[in-house]
Amino acid sequence: MTVFVAFGNVDVYVPEDVNVDVGGFTIFGHRSEWGRDLDRPDALTLQVRALGCGTVDVWRVPHDMRGSYRDIIRQLKERQRQLPA
Repeated sequence: MTVFVAFGNVDVYVPEDVNVDVGGFTIFGHRSEWGRDLDRPDALTLQVRALGCGTVDVWRVPHDMRGSYRDIIRQLKERQRQLPA
């Protein structure tokens, strides 16, 4: 997956059991991964290449999360706030 960002944010949501390889080049932003990285050699790997002037966040969604997309996003952000700084 190639993500082009022009002064904004892109969130990519993947199931927790998918390996994610994040790379690329961003200016005035960052690339971050949130959630447990299980790094299973037999699992599907998604390559995310971020290019542009913005932020790209990859969120790993645990299988136990339930609710609407809005509910899941709220739960993920709450877990992010609980992480040590």
